[in-house]
Amino acid sequence: MQADRPVVMPEDEVPFRLAQLLLLLDAVAAQDANGATLERIGYYDFLSANPFLVVPSEGRDASLLRLAGFDPQVLAYASSSQRFTSRRERIQHDLALLVAYGCCRVRNRNGSLTYSITEAGQELGGQFTATYATSFTTAAGIVVRQLRKLSDKRLREQTARWLRPDGPGGPAAALMSVLGPGPVLETSWEG
Repeated sequence: MQADRPVVMPEDEVPFRLAQLLLLLDAVAAQDANGATLERIGYYDFLSANPFLVVPSEGRDASLLRLAGFDPQVLAYASSSQRFTSRRERIQHDLALLVAYGCCRVRNRNGSLTYSITEAGQELGGQFTATYATSFTTAAGIVVRQLRKLSDKRLREQTARWLRPDGPGGPAAALMSVLGPGPVLETSWEG
């Protein structure tokens, strides 16, 4: 292994992101045949890849996620907000590619553009056999089911809370559960 080679993350590869979006659009279609807006797809996409930001670590959905291979204590949750921003920036480009390939359609519904999977997209997505495809499909189904009930405004507000590093359910909580409490400073800030 060469030490000077950059680390390549799956999310950096266009085919991986397109495949993941197809699986997500299929999960959206199972909940809403009309599809979803670009903004919602951005939230669904990121939170499906990081489902324990949404799903409490106890309960039936959490058990299904664990069986699918997700772990609520993954250190990546500690940098969620930065990864969310960069991932959302790619969604429009990726959806445009899926539309160009005939795997996704875009419609104007009540003044908003919505995206939905086509039959060709469903056929292609049905051919994915990787374990990650099965895991992501499980997470996307759970996340879309929970989030589709929220208004756009409420979804934005709730996601902002989930991405905050502080708080008992925030990404820092997962990091702290792995690392333990930080060092206690003995310096007094009083004059």
